[in-house]
Amino acid sequence: MKKLILPLLFGTILFTSCEKAAEKKEAVSADSLKASVEAWNVKFEEIVKNKDSVGFANLYSEDAVRMNPNFPSTEGRAAIQRSVVEPFKVIGSTNLTMTDAIGDENTITTFGTYEHFLPDGKSLEKGKYMGILKNVDGKLISIRDIWNSDSAASLPPTK
Repeated sequence: MKKLILPLLFGTILFTSCEKAAEKKEAVSADSLKASVEAWNVKFEEIVKNKDSVGFANLYSEDAVRMNPNFPSTEGRAAIQRSVVEPFKVIGSTNLTMTDAIGDENTITTFGTYEHFLPDGKSLEKGKYMGILKNVDGKLISIRDIWNSDSAASLPPTK
């Protein structure tokens, strides 16, 4: 009888500890993920409005990749910083509207729409985006993003 009790006790402890680990993993709710992304989006919008290229670059990892429409990808934090200097001369502000976020406490993929405005408040461009954010030391940073305009691309004139 004693020989059965020890394995049963060990099995019960193992089973319940695994259950608790699974419960902890599920503790990160969709609402929590979305709230984290919303906070990141607000920071993004503030940095664009302030035309802060250094702050903008610091939203991204050292090895981040931004897949720009109609241009080669921009790779690395330093290149990302350089890439926003000229657009910041034109863009007055940007609104990001998250439509969904999926993932866990370590990595979040986010989807949404954006709208850029001129300094006078007129709409410059609307489009959609997808980004991958990673939790590094308790802070979300972007490791990949891609976006494109809802406007039709301009085609060269035909002869």
